[in-house]
Amino acid sequence: MSTLIETQGLQKYFKTSKGFLHAVDGIDLKIEEGQTLGVVGESGCGKSTLGRAVLRLQEPTAGKIFYEGRDLMAMNKAEMHHMRTEMQMIFQDPYSSLNPRMSIWELIAEPMLINNMYKSDKAGLNKRIEELMDTVGLAKRLTHSYPHELDGGRRQRIGVARALSLNPKFIVCDEPVSALDVSIQAQILNLLMDLQDERGLTYMFITHDLSVVKHISNEIMVMYMGTCVERAPKEELFAHPVHPYTKALLAAIPEPDIDKRGSLQVLKGEVSSPINPAPGCRFAHRCPYAKPECMGKDLTMHEITPGHYVACPYCQELKG
Repeated sequence: MSTLIETQGLQKYFKTSKGFLHAVDGIDLKIEEGQTLGVVGESGCGKSTLGRAVLRLQEPTAGKIFYEGRDLMAMNKAEMHHMRTEMQMIFQDPYSSLNPRMSIWELIAEPMLINNMYKSDKAGLNKRIEELMDTVGLAKRLTHSYPHELDGGRRQRIGVARALSLNPKFIVCDEPVSALDVSIQAQILNLLMDLQDERGLTYMFITHDLSVVKHISNEIMVMYMGTCVERAPKEELFAHPVHPYTKALLAAIPEPDIDKRGSLQVLKGEVSSPINPAPGCRFAHRCPYAKPECMGKDLTMHEITPGHYVACPYCQELKG
């Protein structure tokens, strides 16, 4: 199995009146072809910015991005335009991401027309649009409908069809089900998993819902304030979480069986500012195990078991 996407020291800072906001700060990741990396964390931790930076929808401040060994950061605008056919994104809000003045036919056709596909073949374009609508479960009778006439699930299916229209290998799914009803969430998740099996797609699946990421991911990366605090295969992460922040996230998952419910871990302390953060662990102000050694120097990821990495100098003690 080969690596499709890899980042090295990826950073994305935003300039503010008080300094630089470190939205993504030194992220290293690898996604194998045909696999799904789940990215989880609370709102504002930098998940969506990471997804956009990987696709260069937002230009990274520093770092490297490799797609099948090719350095995306070294590509010019024309080369990146060509790469867009291999990398796509499904956005969080299916209403705001669709042009309300365009019909379903126009919305799905737009990416292909921009990339000069079916330029003089109207019949071929129509056939392709019908195939995509059938693939994502949109009825043919909706071809000339507009986004405001559809429910959230159908609107998100349009987003999936647009992402598939150029036959990409890699798709960033930015919380694609968070704005949908629970029953519709399951339909969209199953659709994405079926498409992955049929087409060998590779996903970066961004969400704050750990039950969703457990369902769809092969590996999970936990982010906190722009940094990765833990990364592991999903079975390992749920069975043996090590970082205190990961443990707190897992403890917050609702458990329907009252006999299996554990104690809720309430995090105390103030959330530190992401603007010009001081070196050291950014979770230290809320961590019950924090020591003076946690501050003053940037932390590195430690591999505690094969494939399980934790950004904590005391991870072996916490594991034990």
